[in-house]
Amino acid sequence: MAKAGTRQALFLDLHGILLHPWTDRENYAQPRFLESSLEALTRIDASRMDIFVATNQCDVARGILRERDFKKMQESVTAAFQMAGIPLRKFYSCLYHPQGKGRWRKESVFRKPNIGMYKMAEQEFDLNLRRCWTICQNTADVLAGSRAGLGTILVRTGQAGEDGEFLVQPHFAEKDLAGAVRRIQLFELSLTR
Repeated sequence: MAKAGTRQALFLDLHGILLHPWTDRENYAQPRFLESSLEALTRIDASRMDIFVATNQCDVARGILRERDFKKMQESVTAAFQMAGIPLRKFYSCLYHPQGKGRWRKESVFRKPNIGMYKMAEQEFDLNLRRCWTICQNTADVLAGSRAGLGTILVRTGQAGEDGEFLVQPHFAEKDLAGAVRRIQLFELSLTR
């Protein structure tokens, strides 16, 4: 059995957690952050907990968006994190989908509810997944986090877990990202007492 890592991490999806839902390509490439989402992340102690984005973006696979639209969105999100002084360790994404088109049509271990993104981060950054968290807006993300052994927090922004794809319960549910960050801080504080 492999030795567990030492670092903690917070994994975030994008739309419905950090970003407003998108409506067209221009809106997608220039994303708008949900109110107070970046401010909430400034309260994470980066010396103790790494921050990652881990997202499925199947609209590329379906041909609704182009890969370059995704890259522009990724660059915009990364730049916003930098401007806010939030250290984003890595941006993990899966653009594949089993019903995708062309080269994007395939199943992937990185597509949630599979746990490939979490396992890769665990190896690359010496993470202890049992001490990590994921903030979710749909049941595929909750299931992926649960399968990987992460703490799961469902937020009521975005899909709010009402997608009905999987029957799964998160560890906690909160109003938004700010509430989820407070929940993590309270939970971690209770472990030090």
